[in-house]
Amino acid sequence: MSVVLRVILLIAAVISAWWILLKIRKCKVKMEDAIFWVCFAVILLVMGVFPNFTYWLTRVLGMQSPANLIFLIIIFLLLEKVFTLSIITSQLEDKVTVLSAEVALRSHADERVSAEEEKQIQGLGFEKDKSVSEDSVEAE
Repeated sequence: MSVVLRVILLIAAVISAWWILLKIRKCKVKMEDAIFWVCFAVILLVMGVFPNFTYWLTRVLGMQSPANLIFLIIIFLLLEKVFTLSIITSQLEDKVTVLSAEVALRSHADERVSAEEEKQIQGLGFEKDKSVSEDSVEAE
């Protein structure tokens, strides 16, 4: 593995770790996502600091070069993250559908109750006006 690739891996690991720690400190990321990204940075760091491990793993898996292994690992991890986010998005879309239906039903029920209350109020007002007009007729 070339020195340039090792330096790039180390820089990427440090920047990734710094960025995720900054987001954790500002409470802008969930802990499970933070754990994923910290592990991602650690994997990059291990591959950059210990190139012999990367060479050994390359030989074990029968790959042509360590760079191919590194790219394969990064692509695999990012695809796993995209798949996980896709599942979460689907679940959230289902929840939004259920919640919007529930809000619509509650809104419709509230409108119906408001209409019934309005009729009752108008009915009471009508009876009150009727009794007032009867009292005024009797007074005359």
